[in-house]
Amino acid sequence: MNTMACKAVAQAGLSAATASLDSEEAWPLLLVAGWLTTAVDLMAESGLRESVLA
Repeated sequence: MNTMACKAVAQAGLSAATASLDSEEAWPLLLVAGWLTTAVDLMAESGLRESVLA
């Protein structure tokens, strides 16, 4: 699960780098927010699974 979250954060970084190169449109920044939200969701799910299994 952590590997997937790390990949999501990496995608957010890539999206942020390309968003800063684009014109001032909102959708590239929405991609960054989406990837970061995905990473947070994955880590929250991982924490819940660990608490259930412990």
